[in-house]
Amino acid sequence: MEGESKAIYVDLDDVLCHAARHFLVIVETEFGRKVRYEQLTQFDVGHCCGLTPAERDELYRIVHRPDELLKMAPIEGAIQALERWRERGFDIAIVTGRPPATYEASLAWMERHRVPFSSLTIVDKYARFTTENTAAIGLEELASRRFCWAVEDSLPMARFLANRMSLSVALMDRPWNQSEGGEDGRIARYSDWPAVANALPAAAPGGSAP
Repeated sequence: MEGESKAIYVDLDDVLCHAARHFLVIVETEFGRKVRYEQLTQFDVGHCCGLTPAERDELYRIVHRPDELLKMAPIEGAIQALERWRERGFDIAIVTGRPPATYEASLAWMERHRVPFSSLTIVDKYARFTTENTAAIGLEELASRRFCWAVEDSLPMARFLANRMSLSVALMDRPWNQSEGGEDGRIARYSDWPAVANALPAAAPGGSAP
């Protein structure tokens, strides 16, 4: 574990909640296209579903509505793992790339599902929105913050965390983060949350790995 921080960086979409699967429900309902989860081989869901630029904009507008965000189901084992980490003395720092306008709905989702967390930070991870006059931050500010470990599903972000911030990263295995180019030695791939929970090193105060 790096440094003395006890904060664990945890992404939200497709790490804590089934965002991509909910996207596909909307794609079928709104655009009449049935796409299998396994076909999402790129991070841009709209592109994978063959939507036009205008349709993709509409998809992202719909999926980020508060009522749609609140419908997303928690990923199995995630909340239980965070509870165990908190009991061991870690701070759970939720870090999402959702647009700034989703902040309140994201908080409401976590409260509804009793997600243990110490902070929620919105980061412009993919140069998709402006952070000016919002509560969001950019990658440079993120890089100045300290974490002891990270859980992500985006391979580009995992590489940023590993290379720029020297963090060890648990990469949730997803169809869109497969790569033939190899991965940084700090990035380890995991199939589910029980595996991630058991991989956390024994770094809590007075704690030991389960």
